[in-house]
Amino acid sequence: MFTILFMATGPIFDMANLVIQFGVPIRVVLEYALVRLPSFISFTVPMSVLLATLVAFGRLSVDHEMVAMKAAGISFFRILVPVLFFAIMATAISYELVTKIAPESLYMAKFIVAKNQSRHQFFPLNDIKLSSTTEDGLERITIAKSFDEATGVMQSPVINDYAKNGELVRITHAQEARYQGNVWTLSDGETFQFDEKGEFQSRMTFKDAELNLSRTPSQISLEERNSDEMPSNQLRKTILVMERDPMKDKHQIRSMWMKYRLRQALPFACLVFALVGAPSGIRPVRSSSSGGVAISVFIVLIYYFFVAVCNSLGEHGAIAPTIAAWFPNLFFLGLAGFFLFKEAT
Repeated sequence: MFTILFMATGPIFDMANLVIQFGVPIRVVLEYALVRLPSFISFTVPMSVLLATLVAFGRLSVDHEMVAMKAAGISFFRILVPVLFFAIMATAISYELVTKIAPESLYMAKFIVAKNQSRHQFFPLNDIKLSSTTEDGLERITIAKSFDEATGVMQSPVINDYAKNGELVRITHAQEARYQGNVWTLSDGETFQFDEKGEFQSRMTFKDAELNLSRTPSQISLEERNSDEMPSNQLRKTILVMERDPMKDKHQIRSMWMKYRLRQALPFACLVFALVGAPSGIRPVRSSSSGGVAISVFIVLIYYFFVAVCNSLGEHGAIAPTIAAWFPNLFFLGLAGFFLFKEAT
């Protein structure tokens, strides 16, 4: 149910746009929707755990099963054991989805459409970052403000070369990099050379210079991933590399750290929602099953409101990304502890 609602709020319009505006075949659009499913399921698994817990305990309460179990000497915490086991399994599944499968599915979805679309403008690339290795063994990070596959031009490229010890040894920036005759050429730029200790050595300007980049424009369009499309381990490596860049965008780095920390924290909402849902689902009088749905929607809205607020605070540096990512879980965990203690006594 939750997955269908998520699909209806955005992807349906994207798919219609693909068919009408870009002439993508229906078969490709259906494949695109199927590949994108994991990215939606990763968000709906915690919601499903919450609804299942609310409905299960609501049913036990309405049928007086809770009273019978307590009369038999079974404590409320003993009743929670299978729920916790189920929630832990759901957390593990959600963690794999959020950190690995969902980013890959987003990248695959882009790849599917890129191969079949009739126009180039559907996936404009901004702030691209490419990793490669130079002939002398240096780690090279190429950053560009924008890239146009149709013309094969990168605007404002910056090339940072790092030694094996992680020290920045060379910075090159130019007005543009153009792909012509199977070669990337930098125009109107300058190069700064540093020693192994990071001390400035020399500066050289140039009108044209060859850029050793073993990718064609079409390969860049297909291979370049934004932060949403990177698995968590790759996202972390990218952030660490960006932090070594002297021209780094601190706000962008904070945003990426926030995204990385949220991927770690959000799967544990399954466990938190199970603990909140168990005591919240118990109803002293007979009521309709729609009550569980209403309560689950209310709790989910409050939880993701907390997530949105904390995400904004983390991105703007008001609080550390780790604290911002985990605060909603900790708050609802405290709330669950209060409800559980109240129910058990």
